Amino acid sequence: MRIINLIVVHCSATREDCTLSPEDLDRLHRRRGFNGTGYHYYIRKDGTVHLTRPLERIGAHAKGLDCRGRPTDTRTPAQRATLRQLVGQLQEKFPGCRVCGHRDLSPDLNGNGEIEPEEWIKQCPCFEVAKEFNEFGAFADRTDETGSTEKHRVTQH
Repeated sequence: MRIINLIVVHCSATREDCTLSPEDLDRLHRRRGFNGTGYHYYIRKDGTVHLTRPLERIGAHAKGLDCRGRPTDTRTPAQRATLRQLVGQLQEKFPGCRVCGHRDLSPDLNGNGEIEPEEWIKQCPCFEVAKEFNEFGAFADRTDETGSTEKHRVTQH
């Protein structure tokens, strides 16, 4: 197993009124020149998690799907809850990982040590990952808005 020290959150840039299956995502990424889906996990609108790339393979972080039109966080409550659960489980499996959004890996053009909005190459994942996961140590045990953690248990489909 390779050393994993970074968890990068992406978005598929799917419009709110569209549904994208794991197979659709794979097809889109192959059209962009990837050798399969570029993300390790894909969370559907209902909160279901699909393992879409073996963890042994490095993700295609440099060529993720761009947000089309006006960037907006279109995650459903189920996706938000499952993402928190998944990141928590990955943190347990790979302690000490840094969590960031794809856009946070943009180059620091002015050299001040921070990646600022005007330096972002793209908007992905269209929300502030650092802000959402700033209390990282305790979030894995939290529940969703219905009080259930089991509903969003991460399984590999």
